[in-house]
Amino acid sequence: MSWWRPTNPRLADRVPDGGLRRFLAAAPPPRGTPVRELPLLAVDLETTGLSPETDHILEVGMVDVDGLGIPLGTATALVVDPGSEVGQSATIHRITDDDLAAGVPLPEALDRLFDRLAGRVLLAHHAAVEVGFLTEAVRRVHGVRIDLPAVDTLTLGHRALGFDEDLPRDALRLWRLRARAGLPSYRGHDAMIDALGCAELYLALVAELAPRDLGQLRRLS
Repeated sequence: MSWWRPTNPRLADRVPDGGLRRFLAAAPPPRGTPVRELPLLAVDLETTGLSPETDHILEVGMVDVDGLGIPLGTATALVVDPGSEVGQSATIHRITDDDLAAGVPLPEALDRLFDRLAGRVLLAHHAAVEVGFLTEAVRRVHGVRIDLPAVDTLTLGHRALGFDEDLPRDALRLWRLRARAGLPSYRGHDAMIDALGCAELYLALVAELAPRDLGQLRRLS
């Protein structure tokens, strides 16, 4: 996946005016951006399952990371109405069909998320999940395939622990890496709380790994 998103600007005119178009048209932060100045958006998704092709986004959690700070007033959660029932996944994330009835449609959720992401770097824990669901959702709604590079706290955590180490199965879970960093325990499977938990873990890992700029951060993650 190209960090520079070379195909994205050419796709901007193929989607309606709004947040996704602004994201596609915006230049990503340059590779030389110092980490202390880097704008990111920590994102967490709650879904009905693990397959972007067959499962649905139910909730989007977001919080800005501005350099080495987290403006807590930017923490946001959007419940998404996928037009289907929650099913058995409710036992994990505790989102009910009644909650979905008050949610926003997927196109609106995507528009609001990508408006926040324009000019920023996506940050997530096990980012392949967020990238997979978001790119598939954009393809399904708008018929385009976007590039969505991300910084992954799971990979950063793995590097901090040592790639060659024989790790316990749960060593790279968000809560376990947070405990290792001395961060407080939060309730899991709440999109906004998990996004905030990811953002805090990112800052702890950046302090430990000491990447100089975005280019070095991307090589680490």
